Amino acid sequence: MSAGLRLSGSSSTPVYQQIVQQVRFLVEAGELRQGERLPSARQLADNLGVNRNTVAKAYALLRDRGVIETRGAAGTVVTAAADLSLASVRDRASELLAEPVRAAVALGLSPDDVGQLALHLAGQHHAGHPAVVFAECNDERATSFAKDISERLHLDVEPSLITELDDKAADCDLLVTTFFHLAEVRRWARGRSVETVAVVVTPHLQTLMTIASLPAGARVGVRYTTEHQNDQVRDWLADAGSAEVVVVPRDGAVPADLDLLVVPHEHPELGDDAAPATRVVPFGGELDDASVRTLEEVLADIRRRA
Repeated sequence: MSAGLRLSGSSSTPVYQQIVQQVRFLVEAGELRQGERLPSARQLADNLGVNRNTVAKAYALLRDRGVIETRGAAGTVVTAAADLSLASVRDRASELLAEPVRAAVALGLSPDDVGQLALHLAGQHHAGHPAVVFAECNDERATSFAKDISERLHLDVEPSLITELDDKAADCDLLVTTFFHLAEVRRWARGRSVETVAVVVTPHLQTLMTIASLPAGARVGVRYTTEHQNDQVRDWLADAGSAEVVVVPRDGAVPADLDLLVVPHEHPELGDDAAPATRVVPFGGELDDASVRTLEEVLADIRRRA
């Protein structure tokens, strides 16, 4: 298969996206057939002269889109069949490109030069869709915020743990995180051609109003999956009213005298062992509107520069 792939280092399209696009082309054109086995990520990376993580990322996206799947000892195989209607469109496109390609060859360009130029021009045409990754220390929060940004800005944002940036963000155009992790993310991005931006996460207003309405002396527990989240939510809630706010370790017992136990909305089961008299309230942060607008401006600038 690697003989059918042509990567361009000068293209504005990230390498992993070039692999995804070209594998899909080979499938849709019928050159890769349903059930056909693909080389491993390591083999393809060696053949193409790229990082194995880049190919692994491309394979992961192809799996998500139903183009390929991994079948244990059988390896990675094609699961999608050629789209005959799309094949006819590609035939028509081939007719349209035939004359410009002949003219480019007549000017002295080699077939590889023409292919790289076409790939670069196609990448510029699709530059309206930069590759964006949202990084957090918690998988649930990364997934939730990535989904929120995707829906609000109408683009695909891939979630990533900060510990997985080498695998998931090496070829992205924009790396987004929260201000708490900005310094850590920028240290990772230093020396790489990856732009970084931070967004503000604000607490849900309804939960803050609930805390503010509690009488003086009320006890509120905070139980999250990470120490950072526990501390952040504790500070938010402590500023919201006069209640005493304490952190309840995930592996510890929930005090029976709590009036309220705050748990992450993505993990309501953390409140399952609370006392019957303790009210359990799911809570989470939400992206600040001004931050989303700033992010939109950064993306617009990336598109203009592409």
